Amino acid sequence: MHRGIPATWFSMSSRQLILLGVGNMLGDVYDCASALGITISTIVTNTPEAIRSRTKGLVARLADLGERPAIVPLEAFPAETESDCFVVPTTPRKAALISQLAVSHPRLCYATLVHPRAYVSPYATVGPGVFVGAGSVIAAGAVLGPHVFVNRCVNVGHDTVVHEYGRLQPGSSIGGHVTIHAGVTIGIGANIIEELVIGTGAVVAAGATVITDVAPLTMVAGVPARWKKQVD
Repeated sequence: MHRGIPATWFSMSSRQLILLGVGNMLGDVYDCASALGITISTIVTNTPEAIRSRTKGLVARLADLGERPAIVPLEAFPAETESDCFVVPTTPRKAALISQLAVSHPRLCYATLVHPRAYVSPYATVGPGVFVGAGSVIAAGAVLGPHVFVNRCVNVGHDTVVHEYGRLQPGSSIGGHVTIHAGVTIGIGANIIEELVIGTGAVVAAGATVITDVAPLTMVAGVPARWKKQVD
């Protein structure tokens, strides 16, 4: 875990980055890497790509970005590779991959990317593999655990703790002294008032306003947020 990170800081030993996996946050990672002067050299795929009717495949998306990294399957990724990497997307489903790579590719390390137009307080603490997007603010005393993904224009209040694999979507706002347990997704534009606890694996729907604790593996929605369904 790192403390005292200026907005232009990122934890890498070089200007080359390997992406592990493909997800809908690919463009955000490219945007941040470009702003930091980092080149994404390789994308490692570990599962078959899911092509949906309203989305584009990896090759088409890279073409739109004007980028041509090497694309290799995990089984062809050399075990002796020594490089900085970043997991996309940063979800609990990637935990097994990270555990596998710790054994099969022990020389990899996980980069922490903070966009130059984000602000991370020097009194905040940020773990490995964290992403903080443009326009986001991480207040004093906040703690972001490993592989937390903070998208664009997110506010994380003072002394709030976001545990591993949390995803805070664009425009969401988290009050002070909130505890967000592992694997939680906070939807676009959602608001969480101060001093609440969001249970492991919970989902807060887009635009929701949360004024009470949320149980683990529960989806809440609405203003104020109410129970919607259990999460698998």
